[in-house]
Amino acid sequence: MDKKTELLVSLGASVAANCMPCFNYYYQQAEKLGLEPAEVLRTMEIANKIKNSLSMLMGNHVRKTVGAEEEDVFATLEDAGKPCWDKPQGD
Repeated sequence: MDKKTELLVSLGASVAANCMPCFNYYYQQAEKLGLEPAEVLRTMEIANKIKNSLSMLMGNHVRKTVGAEEEDVFATLEDAGKPCWDKPQGD
């Protein structure tokens, strides 16, 4: 794995883990390597979308548990070959 990819993965993992010291460390390394701010921001957006999808999963579980049946958003997305954060708007 090249160093740029390694740093982008590390930045994304830091964001997903809400670890500010980790993010700061890897961001300093990214700056030294010359990564563009737009690359770091895009990495953050993807990490947040994946992390935030877990709260959608929990909501789906609660609705099913209490008998308020609802479409399984994640199964539908998986069947369509889409990432977990690509939930249809308005749902």
